[in-house]
Order: sequence, then structure tokens, then C-alpha cells
Amino acid sequence: MGRREWVVAVGTVVMAQAASGTAGGPAYERLQGQGELGILVRAAVAGAQRRLGAEECRRVLDEFRDAAGRPLRANLDALGLTPAQYLDVLVFYDAQAAGHCKARKVLATTWPGSRVVFVCGDQFVRGWRVDRWHAEVVVIHEALHTLGLGENPPSSRDITARVLQRCGG
Repeated sequence: MGRREWVVAVGTVVMAQAASGTAGGPAYERLQGQGELGILVRAAVAGAQRRLGAEECRRVLDEFRDAAGRPLRANLDALGLTPAQYLDVLVFYDAQAAGHCKARKVLATTWPGSRVVFVCGDQFVRGWRVDRWHAEVVVIHEALHTLGLGENPPSSRDITARVLQRCGG
């Protein structure tokens, strides 16, 4: 098994455990709108849904492709969902105690093809307070990954820049 397959396999197991509530290590708490983090994540999702209501913003789904070369819009169309509906099926977990949240600039993370987004609670709340729009960009950025977009290439910075370009700021 190559490095990429191993990372995806490990990520899939961790996310499956998190979704079932059996994840070892850090405690993942599903965000259900309770507490400040849940409220802010729901608000960021709602803002991202509004932005994805514009065709110019939805163009990011045509510009990025999954590992098989399919445009992300094709992956979304296969589900029969609009971008706004798709954001409603994603599951958000507070993963503040996870290793990836040790980097202060990381607000959230996921793996290509997953429907689970791990939110770095403290950073997300700080990010929202500084720039609400940035939190909405993070939701769109992570949604692109859940539709199959890998990273490096394109870099995280390039993905975010394209979302900013297409979805306004």
C-alpha cells in the first residue's frame, strides 16, 4: 500500500470511528449547534451556502478535479444535490485536541471523499471573530475536499485563493 492509500485508509478509519463515537485518542464531539462553536460553524455553513448560491462561486466546482480527473461538480451532480444541500449532509466534529489542530492557522480539516469535517474549535472561534468571511471560505474549502479534491497540488493556499476569487470577500 502506497503512502497516499495508507493516509486515506487511516483517515477513513479515524472518521468512521469518530462518526460512531468510538474514536481513540482525542475526543471528537459532534457539533449540533450547542455552544459557541456549534453556533459559529452553523453560521459559517449558512454563509457558505449563500455564497454558493451564486453561479460565479459555484464555478470552483468546475475548476477543481478529483484524483480520477473528474470535475468536483460531476461528483456533486452524481449525488443529486445542490451545493447548499450538500453542505447540509456534511458532519462537523470538534477536534481541538487532535494533532492537526496544533498548527495555529488550521481551522478545519478533512480527507478527500469524506463527509466528516474536523473543526479546530479554538482557532475556528478566533478566526470567526477576526473575519467571519474567512470562516465561510474554510467551509467551502473543506467541502471541496469532501467532494474528492486532494491537496499538494493544489496547495491549500491556492485552493483558498480560488475560493476567494470566485466567491467574493
